[in-house]
Amino acid sequence: MLPGAAESQEEAQLTASICAASTPAPRAESMAALTPAPRSKQIFRREGEYWTVAFDGALCRLKHTRGMQHMARLLSRPGERIAAVALVSQGTSPDDEAAAERARVNVTRQISAVLKRIAAYHPALAEHLASTVHTGLSCSYTPDSRLPTRWEI
Repeated sequence: MLPGAAESQEEAQLTASICAASTPAPRAESMAALTPAPRSKQIFRREGEYWTVAFDGALCRLKHTRGMQHMARLLSRPGERIAAVALVSQGTSPDDEAAAERARVNVTRQISAVLKRIAAYHPALAEHLASTVHTGLSCSYTPDSRLPTRWEI
């Protein structure tokens, strides 16, 4: 090794570590859905303030929102109708028509926003959810019985 080569190598490593530390990490949502995931697993799992979502062999991570929470609850109970009031946990009875209507509007808006966000990173999943998630005074996830879809929540 030439004299001073060790110093140059150390400087290069130090510079590389400083650059790596000062380079901002990419936003979690910018990690496109093209990350490979096991084909047989469907995952919709909260990990801190982000959700890990895997479907059809692709994986993405999305920031937590209430809509993501509503979606997870629907996916965990396929075929079950859940009152929008129960999803927003307002603590009001389903007989309160004004509260039920507010819950319907809010849940529908929040789930629509989630579908748009998912579509930007995972179009196949957005298409699947758009055709299987139904919103209204009661909401449900009704997957196609010919395509078994089991979610790890």
